[in-house]
Amino acid sequence: MKIKYLSSLIIAAGLSACGSSGNDDETPTVEDVVEEVVVEEGTIVGPFSTGSTSEPVSVYYDLDAGAVVDITEEEAANNSVWDIAFKRTAISLNTHADNTVGMYFTDVNSDFFDAEGVAIADSFINATADTELDDYLAVSSDSMPTDAEYSYDASDYVVGDKFYNYDFTTHQVTAADDVYFIVSSDDAYTKFRVTSLTTAGFTMSNITLEVQHQSSLDGETEFAAAETIDLDLSGCTTDIYVDFDLAEQVSVDDAWDIYLPCITVDADTGADFYIYIADDASAFVDTDNEYTGLDVAAHAYYGFEANSTLIRSFDSSPWYQYGLNGGHLLWSQYGVYLIETNSGQYKLQITSYYDDSGTSGNYSFRADSTSAE
Repeated sequence: MKIKYLSSLIIAAGLSACGSSGNDDETPTVEDVVEEVVVEEGTIVGPFSTGSTSEPVSVYYDLDAGAVVDITEEEAANNSVWDIAFKRTAISLNTHADNTVGMYFTDVNSDFFDAEGVAIADSFINATADTELDDYLAVSSDSMPTDAEYSYDASDYVVGDKFYNYDFTTHQVTAADDVYFIVSSDDAYTKFRVTSLTTAGFTMSNITLEVQHQSSLDGETEFAAAETIDLDLSGCTTDIYVDFDLAEQVSVDDAWDIYLPCITVDADTGADFYIYIADDASAFVDTDNEYTGLDVAAHAYYGFEANSTLIRSFDSSPWYQYGLNGGHLLWSQYGVYLIETNSGQYKLQITSYYDDSGTSGNYSFRADSTSAE
């Protein structure tokens, strides 16, 4: 088992010292004392509070120093010291040019899922930080991937251009009708996909949306039967706005949920190949067409994002499963993540999302360097 040493600088004011020269002018009034603190590999740090669902806060952590970096979200955008950030269920990596942090998810505890990729509830519920320590300790520098295997956070649009396919050989654009989006807007959820589209040169001339609406205010718990919205985009003079509640095209002054920007390329006027959601809306991609309806009480756990959002590497390899025992708890897989920063390589294991009182949003984890093993 590896031991790491952290040095802490203790400033003791008012200390006196005797020098052989007897020169009182050289007697220091402040003495720096370096204390080495022994930290055993696999030691759990935390909990670190990320606030509440209604008032979330970010915790920025420097893996090299093993400490929280006390900065605001505005300051974090231009700060290269922190490596990883926690904010409720979301985990982000620094994208600063001087510290672009990468992540690789190992196959540790991959047996928490069956052959079909379904979570095995008992594996999650019965696992503890103690039972999963050996798996964590077994990960070493020999486990480190190549640079090309790391993934990185990046800015993107939550819907953006994900609704179509482009064939680089034929240069044909077709609807990605197997990609579903769920939008939260105006106290309602709407699941939609693009079932067909046509183009005119470098613009879209027509598009068909299939939408399923679920009104939270009306107490609905499942999406309603699908409706279609056909939009004629050719020759547009303004951006095209859609209200999901009415299932029709509306004006910019109405309560719209999504819009398609109108553009002119050469002589062709139509929509650009992007879909944007409203500023007060949020959305996520239902990759596997999994949801027949959403639970309002679980809203915070679906991964809703704003229009322009950060696509997080951790989202593709989440550290938790939700509601395995029928409640609203999060259960850690105790998976091990390999993290590469500008200063070294590390491993990370999330051990808890709750403090001793059971309050959520309180992260505890293990994090150790693998660079010097």
